Amino acid sequence: MSESRRILLTEGSSTSARQTLHCLGGRHTIDVMDSAALSQCRFSSLVRHWHRCPLSSADPIAFLRRLKELIDQHHYDVVIATHEQAYLLSRVRDQLQNHVGVALPTFDAIDRLQNKANFARAMEELGLPQPHTRIVDGTSAESLQEGCSAQSEFPCFLKTAHGTAGRGVIAIHDSAEMREWVKEQTATDASLPNQEIVLQSAAPGELSILQAIFDRGRMIAWHDAMGLRRGVGGAPIVRVSTHRENVAEDVRKLGESLDWHGALFVEYFYDQTTGHHQFIEANPRIGETVNAMLAGVNLCEFLVKVSLNEIPDSALVASGVAGVRSHQFLTALLDQAMQTGSRAAVWQEITNRIRHKDGYRDSQPEMMRLKQDLLSGIPPLAVAMELLLSPKRSHKMVRSTVANYGLNADAVAKIASLPAQELSAIFE
Repeated sequence: MSESRRILLTEGSSTSARQTLHCLGGRHTIDVMDSAALSQCRFSSLVRHWHRCPLSSADPIAFLRRLKELIDQHHYDVVIATHEQAYLLSRVRDQLQNHVGVALPTFDAIDRLQNKANFARAMEELGLPQPHTRIVDGTSAESLQEGCSAQSEFPCFLKTAHGTAGRGVIAIHDSAEMREWVKEQTATDASLPNQEIVLQSAAPGELSILQAIFDRGRMIAWHDAMGLRRGVGGAPIVRVSTHRENVAEDVRKLGESLDWHGALFVEYFYDQTTGHHQFIEANPRIGETVNAMLAGVNLCEFLVKVSLNEIPDSALVASGVAGVRSHQFLTALLDQAMQTGSRAAVWQEITNRIRHKDGYRDSQPEMMRLKQDLLSGIPPLAVAMELLLSPKRSHKMVRSTVANYGLNADAVAKIASLPAQELSAIFE
C-alpha cells in the first residue's frame, strides 16, 4: 500500500472531483476547496477540511492566492486539479512545483487540447483519426456566414473552441438549421461567437472515453470505457470498460508529441463493425475514474505518484480489464428531469435504481458508494426529492454546478492574458 499523503482537490462540485475522492479517500488525507457553499464533495466522510475559495474562472488571481495560502497553512503533499482549474494552474506550473507536488502539462501543451480547434489541428498534424472537420472563423459575421454556408455534410456537430460539460456543442441536422443558427449568431456584434468554430461530421459507432496518465511524455497508465447510456452534456450514465490497445497507442502518440505531464482523457467514437475509431475531443484533466478503479487500474493513485516524481523509469504501463459495468444515478436523475420534465419519469428512474433494473443490473455505482462513504447518499437523495417536487429545477441545478468549475471563452482569454509577473509574485 502506498504512503498516505495530504492532498488538496481544486474543486468539489463536479462528478470528476467526487470520483477522485472515492479513488483516493480512506488511503490519503483529502481536503477540498470550492467556490460554492454546498457541493457534492462537502457531503463525504472522506473529506477532512472543506475550504471556501473564489471562483477560479471569474477571479483567477484571487483563486491562486487562496490556493497558495492553503498550501502554506496545511503543508499539502499534492494538489490535484480535478477540472478546468488545470488550465489556470498550468500557467503557474513551474512556480507551483516549488511548493507542492503537482502533475500538469505546460501551458502551450494544455492550450493545444483545451481549444477544440487546436485539438483538431493536432489530430491532423499527427495523422490521427478524426471525423471530417472544418474550422471556421467566428469573429465576424462575414467569415461565419461564408464558412458555415460551405458545410455540405449533414448531420454535423458545431462546436465552439471552448466549452465545458457539453456546452457549446450543437447538433445540426440540415442546411436550414445551419442557416437559422448563423442568423442567430450574426444578429448583432454582441451575439457573435467571437472564437473559432469547429464543424465536424457525425462519426459512426459508440461514444467512448480513454483516460491516461503521463509522466513527462511517457504513458504510464490508461483505461477506456464505452458509454451505454448518455445523459447531461453527453456524460455517460451507464458505462462498460473496454480494452482497445490501438486507441491507447494513438493517445500515447498524442501525449508523447506534447511531452504531456499528468492526466488526460480523450473522447472518441468506436465502430465495432469495422474496429475503427475517430477522436472528437480531448480534456486536460483526469475525468471520472471509478470505473477504472473497479477495472483494476487506479488512475488517481498513479497521478499522485507522478505528482511526487515516484514513477520509476522501468515501470510497465498499467491498464484496466474489459467488461466492468458502472453507473451514475445522480446524472440519470438530472437527465430524466431535463429531457422529460416529468415527475413520473424521475420516479421511474428511482424505482429502476432500487430494483436494479435496466442499466443498474450487474452494475456498480460510481458516485453513491455507501459502503465506502455513507454520506455520499445525501446529494442524490436531495436531488431526487427536489426533482420530484419540480423537474424543471434540473436546468438551474446543472447550470449552477457547471458554473463552479467550467470555463467559457472569456475566462480562457482572461487566464491566457494574465501578466506573468503578477502570477509569479503570488508564489514568491
